[in-house]
Amino acid sequence: MNLSYKYIRDYDVVVSGLGSAGFCAAVMCGRLGLKCAAVEKYHMPGGVMTVLGNNSIDQFNNPFADGDKLVITGIGWEFVNRLAEMGGAVIPDMDAEYKYHWQYGVKVNPTLAASLMNDMLIEAGVDLYYGQGAIDVVCTEADNSRGEGISAGGNDENNSRAGNSGSHSRRIDGVAISTKSGLALLRADNFIDCTGDGDLIAYGGFGYLTGDDGVVQPGAIHGGGKVIELACHASDSDRLTLDEIAARRKLATAGADSSLCAPAIAPRESRRAVCQVMMNSDDYMNGAVFPDSVAYTFWFIDIHREGEPAVIRYLRSPRTPTIRLGAMLPVGAENLIVAGRCVGSDRETNSAIRVKSSCMAIGQAAGAAVYTAKRRGVRLCRTADEANVDEVKRILKTSGARVPE
Repeated sequence: MNLSYKYIRDYDVVVSGLGSAGFCAAVMCGRLGLKCAAVEKYHMPGGVMTVLGNNSIDQFNNPFADGDKLVITGIGWEFVNRLAEMGGAVIPDMDAEYKYHWQYGVKVNPTLAASLMNDMLIEAGVDLYYGQGAIDVVCTEADNSRGEGISAGGNDENNSRAGNSGSHSRRIDGVAISTKSGLALLRADNFIDCTGDGDLIAYGGFGYLTGDDGVVQPGAIHGGGKVIELACHASDSDRLTLDEIAARRKLATAGADSSLCAPAIAPRESRRAVCQVMMNSDDYMNGAVFPDSVAYTFWFIDIHREGEPAVIRYLRSPRTPTIRLGAMLPVGAENLIVAGRCVGSDRETNSAIRVKSSCMAIGQAAGAAVYTAKRRGVRLCRTADEANVDEVKRILKTSGARVPE
């Protein structure tokens, strides 16, 4: 980017996107003493939960687990309990007999949820940039002749699309944001992509996959007492413009009342980063645990399709699926980690891990990984090594999160 900036500010870490993943990532970083900036394109935190109209947080528990069924705790679970004390959340019985997955969803008041998120972010000392989304990144090439941090994961198709030869990597020096004063630059040692759409991945030229050869799940538009599913090409601005126009037309045709409409379609799927590890649905459904598993997740495979029945594979096992740290580290990126639904996986796994509670757990793990890299003096891309994973898990446990053993 060859532009001048109204100001340049320096941080230990910049979190891009303040949905469920970004909120927990930023709070974690701030609580660990990192100088953290969080940028968000909307004017409030919460993403799909608060801005886009889906106020159910699924799913903190594995109802089929032996013993304690709560598998996702930490910052996300603290948030919903604090919100419930304010009268802003209804937490169901997590030990109730299973009838269907969505019975365990925590329903929140979006206004109170956004307010509490702000309080927790400010308490953690996070610098907030609302209405100032990331629009580009400044990168430099980093010599990596030893191939450190570029271990190939996933299948040949994924690796061939990584856009990296394995001999060089790139470092992000800063994120450009759009402010009311003009362009500004936030520089940092490390960056966390919590945009959901993998925007920093795309801006930095790192590898990603999109849906099923570009075919993505429909999104949902919430407004006027109606919820309508329709096309949502969240990573293609030209197509997304047409999708948004169609969304309002469909709401009007459906007889939506005069209540407020969400400002955008809530996407289910867009980019998936090509990471050191690409998680797959077989491991997910079997509840596989790996040395670099740092968080739990529990939701079923749920691929929505326009005009056709959804592809569903229910998860009814005492073995709880896990999120791998290697699936959060993009191939070829020195100092970037992804959290939320754009982590490295196949499409079926992506359809399961996109829910809010899972994103919260992934975001908190990302914050722990950034802190570990700084504390141990290693590059972020190296944190999936055994010693660093052990440290990430220790930090997560200390912060109240449950980690796979």
